[in-house]
Amino acid sequence: MNQESIDRFLESGLSLDRLDLVIVELPQKSVFKSAIGERHSRLALLVKWIDTNGATGWGECSCRPDPFYSHEFVSGAKEVIKDYIFPLIRDVHTFGELLRAMQKIRGWNFTKAAVEFAANDLIRNITRKGLIEASGITPIESVPVGISLGLFESAIKLHSKLDDLQDSGYQRLKFKIAKGYNDPALHEVFAGLDHPNVAFDANGAFDASGFADLSRFAELDRIIEQPYPPSSLYLHQEYLKNYRDFRLCLDEEVEEFGDLVSHSLQMNQLNIKPGRVGGLWNTLRMIDFCNKHGIDIWIGGMFETSIGRALNLQVASLLPDARAHDLSPSSRYFERDLVAEPIEMNDGFIDRSQFEHISIDEKEIDDLSVEKISLQK
Repeated sequence: MNQESIDRFLESGLSLDRLDLVIVELPQKSVFKSAIGERHSRLALLVKWIDTNGATGWGECSCRPDPFYSHEFVSGAKEVIKDYIFPLIRDVHTFGELLRAMQKIRGWNFTKAAVEFAANDLIRNITRKGLIEASGITPIESVPVGISLGLFESAIKLHSKLDDLQDSGYQRLKFKIAKGYNDPALHEVFAGLDHPNVAFDANGAFDASGFADLSRFAELDRIIEQPYPPSSLYLHQEYLKNYRDFRLCLDEEVEEFGDLVSHSLQMNQLNIKPGRVGGLWNTLRMIDFCNKHGIDIWIGGMFETSIGRALNLQVASLLPDARAHDLSPSSRYFERDLVAEPIEMNDGFIDRSQFEHISIDEKEIDDLSVEKISLQK
């Protein structure tokens, strides 16, 4: 990365007239089930930054509506911005001052990231250069994307879904798994998958009582993402006393840069979600560390609308060696979206022209909004 260019970007001028907080709800095309629970719609908090000249920038808070993935949740994020973040940032004058002001708040990474995203988008709209561009990393022109599939009730339903995806071109198939998810017919399908890039994602579902179930997935010799609950990576050493090792990818376990450094010797891969790690600044630091220490990285998502998904794709375009990212188009999930031109996939890839500059559809945001708050200086 070009640290000198990044340092200059941190001095980019920034003013704030008001923040608009908008909660939208997008109905899903189908129910998505994982170890965390079922999701029927996407409830998202959007942050609109308006500066003193009337210029705007948008950011999306990627947390869930409930505290089941992390401690953050949509209604709580709204209150944290209103009661704590806004008073801290109302008089910042540079992007760097914004980052330093929000450091006072411990945790709430998704929430702080949404504000950072909006400020970055504002500067990018004015100058055509955001923090990603300031990194100096040459982006790739086409981003490989995979698909994340939920828990299936039967092998028949799994076969049906795989038939639907046969000609999609997805560069990775990732399946949610959980303790007790051990139907032999499903495992037979998983074992027979003819795809070069298959992975499993447990969302922290396995404790010591689930080691036998976990081992059945380990025997398939695929990457397993976040098998243990956050802050419970010690369980892996317990698991290895009686079962075979597997390639480990971390997700929820890594929220801060210190988490990455602490766990770097135990992981094979890292799923970086820019919201989970607190924004673009922290994301770029983690990318730099992983590149220097030989850790495979890819960019994940949280069922964002195209506002958040476009930003994630911009980050993914900085990773030329990644085989796939969990960033399939939002049109896969939602009937309606919040951009004028939906992001489309072509044979498992999304061209940079699709996400580099998006046009926000504010009328659609108004139609799908369920709550609005305006925070005025």
